[in-house]
Amino acid sequence: MLVSLSGVQHRYGATVALADCRLDIEPGEVHALVGENGSGKSTVVKLLSGIMRPTAGSVQVDGAPVTLRSPAHAQHHGIVTVFQETLVADELTSLDNVFAGTDGLFRRRRSVAAQRTAAADALTRLGADPALLDLTPDHLSLAERQILTLARALVRPWRLLILDEATSALDLATRDRLFALVNEQTTDGRSVLFVSHRMDELQLIIDRATVQRSGVTVGTVTREEATPAKLLAMMSGRAEQSAPARSGPPRTGGDDFVLLRDLTLEPGAEPFDLTLHRGRILGVAGLDGQGGSALVETVAGLRKPHGGTVGTADGVAITSHRSAFAAGVAYVPGKRQEEGLFPTLDVADNLAMAILPRLARRGFFRRSQVLATVREHLDGLGVHPSDPRYPITGLSGGNAQKVLVGRWLAAEPDLLVLNDPLRGVDLGTKVEFYALLRRLTDEGMTVLMLSTELEELLAVCDRIAVCADHRVATVLDGDAMTHDAALAAMFGQEVP
Repeated sequence: MLVSLSGVQHRYGATVALADCRLDIEPGEVHALVGENGSGKSTVVKLLSGIMRPTAGSVQVDGAPVTLRSPAHAQHHGIVTVFQETLVADELTSLDNVFAGTDGLFRRRRSVAAQRTAAADALTRLGADPALLDLTPDHLSLAERQILTLARALVRPWRLLILDEATSALDLATRDRLFALVNEQTTDGRSVLFVSHRMDELQLIIDRATVQRSGVTVGTVTREEATPAKLLAMMSGRAEQSAPARSGPPRTGGDDFVLLRDLTLEPGAEPFDLTLHRGRILGVAGLDGQGGSALVETVAGLRKPHGGTVGTADGVAITSHRSAFAAGVAYVPGKRQEEGLFPTLDVADNLAMAILPRLARRGFFRRSQVLATVREHLDGLGVHPSDPRYPITGLSGGNAQKVLVGRWLAAEPDLLVLNDPLRGVDLGTKVEFYALLRRLTDEGMTVLMLSTELEELLAVCDRIAVCADHRVATVLDGDAMTHDAALAAMFGQEVP
């Protein structure tokens, strides 16, 4: 066995990312790793790439236990990774990017001529112009930047090449050249771990596929067994379509409120239309990097679309965060520590941040008035402890998230945009949050909510927009709003 993982576990604090991963990669095979968001795929890739270390279990290379201490150590064992993100340095030339990390104090430097020959050969085999090597990446298209990262991997002496959604930015011709190159180079005993959500690609290239679900390896199937229906059933754990229990049935109708028309999120993506209805919860589902985050950020005015328009039904255009806020749009990020909370301030100052101008009189405000206003919201949100003077860093993750949501609820928005707001939050807090969203929308507020957990969206949303290939592929509602239907749409399959 070239690489083997046995009983591998990994924790992020109290969160179990991998509970039991079992993966065997044979010499000369293309092995797929598939699963939903949160299944543990990314953690497996990071462990094999030397970015993380397992909490428990065994990693073996050529039958011998190893501890992959760093990406350089993983490359020492012949493990090279190409990630979905185009990891390049814009200040370097493309040639320097290809060979970044290969030279150092204890490595013999290749001559520039030798580097250029090797890099040009890799680009040519991928159908790219070697003249790109003299440009900096900021002059390249997204596809060309991805080709650059592929070339960086191909010039290294790899034995296991990990392609982590590395085809997502490629056109079909370049993808097919990459697949031909993979098939050619695995004939000499080298192997590829292929991570992709595109079922059609799996059928083109793989020998076997291993399925992850909720941090646990479900099983491994051959290429012949790896039909879309089989893989989707293994990923979902459901023999039949089913929907989770809800606090209330999905609501229909509602006046048009925010209109997305002929919207294009990325160059080359297909345009789409989407309407948000007043007093309803529209969920956003999709695999990471497939357009979900771009969609909610665009509606919140944080990101400019490549094409199309976003605006309210009465003609107010949303083109920036300022114009979105003026139109009654509030945005709650999922990364509360990095993007939302102020760790040096107390609960009161964090929650009141969005309404201080409203509370001010002639440029001043009374602290007692701020505290009274904050207490009202803390009680309504069920924050514990409810002391507004409590340091924000002393709250649990769930209570800190309530404070962040409370900041924007205090601003009384017409549309609340939530970008994966409940990641890492306990179940009890989630149930409370579902009830809060239902109450707010019953009172007329509109909610756009992205979540990486399908069960979460199914439990609270009235409709779900499923993103794939940087666009809204389908919108599910009513009886069609099932886990299996959403999962099929995420993976580019016909909705059952």
